Amino acid sequence: MANVVKHVKVYGFTEYLRAVQQYKDSSLHLFTLFTGSINDDGKSWCPDCNDAHPVIEEALNDAPECSCVITVYIDRTTWKDKNNNFRKSQDLQLTSVPTLIKVGTEKRLEEDQCAKLSLVQMLLEDD
Repeated sequence: MANVVKHVKVYGFTEYLRAVQQYKDSSLHLFTLFTGSINDDGKSWCPDCNDAHPVIEEALNDAPECSCVITVYIDRTTWKDKNNNFRKSQDLQLTSVPTLIKVGTEKRLEEDQCAKLSLVQMLLEDD
């Protein structure tokens, strides 16, 4: 039986900060997925994000109990700005989307790594 994973969807840097603040001190295993926003056709403007999404969803079926994934949707205009907060933040220093991070650790996957099931499963493993 698959574990229940709490999904939190946010849009933009301020909402991301609010969500992390809300969940970081909880007993949840906290992960953040930074991904391209979804267009009207149901796809992201980011091809790597489209490839990674089903892989991450599959891996989440075996995530540790009490896990929470904050999915941060970033619009293309914001992402292409080299001075955006996601890139400039000392805590994040994002260089690509998708990026999957285990909050509070150095563990992260970037770009095509997020589309490799074995890598995503390793990142999600309970320590």
